[in-house]
Amino acid sequence: MSTQPPAVILTINMLVKPMKAPSVILVSLLLCSCADMVVTKTYVSTPNGGARGATDAKDFGSRVHYETNCGVGAANPSAIYIRPFCIDQATIAGEIAHTDGEVPIRKALIPIQFAGDLRLELNKMAPARILEEDEVPKVGWLVEGQFMLVDGGSATGRFFLGQFGVDRSFLVLHVKVTDVVKHQVIYEFDMSGGSHGQGKLGTLRASGLGLATEFDLRNAAERILLALSPDPFHHGLRDTVALR
Repeated sequence: MSTQPPAVILTINMLVKPMKAPSVILVSLLLCSCADMVVTKTYVSTPNGGARGATDAKDFGSRVHYETNCGVGAANPSAIYIRPFCIDQATIAGEIAHTDGEVPIRKALIPIQFAGDLRLELNKMAPARILEEDEVPKVGWLVEGQFMLVDGGSATGRFFLGQFGVDRSFLVLHVKVTDVVKHQVIYEFDMSGGSHGQGKLGTLRASGLGLATEFDLRNAAERILLALSPDPFHHGLRDTVALR
């Protein structure tokens, strides 16, 4: 049993508890990973829409053309179809499999794995499915692309100096989104990212000592959803009118 008076115990607790907050913040920062994917370059960001219309009542049906798109991007597809990304021309490096002998198998399965991750994410926007090799979609959007670099980095290097970006994983890919009905490429962009300065413990978005490519693929699929969503986080949504 403590021999300290209640007042002394209370004073000690008041001095110690405020010191816990910086410690918790520091631990949180250490456990948080910078692992992420970002869009590095955009080639196409809006459809080139156009329409015919009349100038006035007496000229109804004229052949005067006017632009109706006004730079407004495509959104809200009725369906999304995913074709597994090409990987034949990609550079493969680092640890993407448990053994070197397994690397060719893992390389061939990466497009299938990523297509599954992408379907789960894009299904939040519209009904999404993965196309078979001989399938051609008739409606909605077609999402396809290619891997340019798949680098799994090294788990050993990340164990010792991962917080400084040593042996980090890295993923580079090109994404193309086509409006199937209009036969137009509506979005086309490059993406890259990886484990960055993750620690050896890993997080929900980083592998730690495990294989990092699986996390990079999931992060890339999530970033594509965020890039194509008009308001992915609904930050401005309110239950009641709050303006004064």
